[in-house]
Amino acid sequence: MQRRAAAIYVVFFVLVAVGAFSLTTVAQEPSVSVAGQNYSQGDTLSAGGTEWTVNVNDGEGNVSRVNESARFTTSIANNSSLLFANGEYRPAPNGSDGGAGTGTGSPSPSATATSGGSGTSLATGETASNDSATRFRVVIPNATAGNASGGNASGGNATNVSSFTLRQEFVTSQRLRQDSSVADVALTGENGTQYVRYRNGTTQPLDEYLPTPEVRNVSVGDSFPYENNSSSVASVNTSGATLAWEGNLTRSTELKDGENATIGETTYVAQFPTNSTVTLSQNVSGYQAEQAKLDEFNNRILGLWGIVIISLFAAILIVALAYMPVRG
Repeated sequence: MQRRAAAIYVVFFVLVAVGAFSLTTVAQEPSVSVAGQNYSQGDTLSAGGTEWTVNVNDGEGNVSRVNESARFTTSIANNSSLLFANGEYRPAPNGSDGGAGTGTGSPSPSATATSGGSGTSLATGETASNDSATRFRVVIPNATAGNASGGNASGGNATNVSSFTLRQEFVTSQRLRQDSSVADVALTGENGTQYVRYRNGTTQPLDEYLPTPEVRNVSVGDSFPYENNSSSVASVNTSGATLAWEGNLTRSTELKDGENATIGETTYVAQFPTNSTVTLSQNVSGYQAEQAKLDEFNNRILGLWGIVIISLFAAILIVALAYMPVRG
């Protein structure tokens, strides 16, 4: 009797599983497709009064446009160093500021110099091409400065700064090493004055040994070629100067299957019917409604598969329990 009842339950659960499985095979999956314009690689899309180029490859892509008059800006800080070569400025490498190799002692022929101190050589990784570059220090007047000394621009109102000064610097340690007539490092006297010691034993103050530094004045509106850009000085304040130039700027918007993309001021939904074609439609709400139907269909199919699995598991469990040995 026990096994007969088990057989009935097994047949019941098997029939339920078969019925659920049959529904999964005959159900028709709704399609998600809205009317739109098809584009291939290199096609042009007009949106927001701008022409965009469509790029499609392997089922993904983007749209891009080039702004040929985009405005770029950068800044150079007060007291920073620049290198000038081949008609343009560029930032000096970190750690390569000019300085002098110093030693302790008197400026007499018997004074002993020790290498190191504040001496600065070329920074690690700096190429030899910097040897021919002229180094300048950026000097901008501030609200507390009086008359300039050492080539600094005269002080002025911090809110009305319109120019800055470039004062030439020298990498003293490098210059001394390249001059065979002097020692490789400078000496520092008891009064703090630095001296250059010649091989013949004579000395000369470092300021007299170095050439007269070049000073360049730069004002707002002046041309200032910087890092391969035809820039000009847009503004100056006490913390630095802002440079501006025009150039090409490429803007792009990524296209992903089933996702929205705003191009110009218009929102599209993207579909990739093939790996080399994209369909862009403005019917975003219609696409979302069809996508909701597809999601609901998939949830129901998952539910039917759950019924199949649970029913078969129940049938197997009943068979196993029916054939378990009984005491007595």
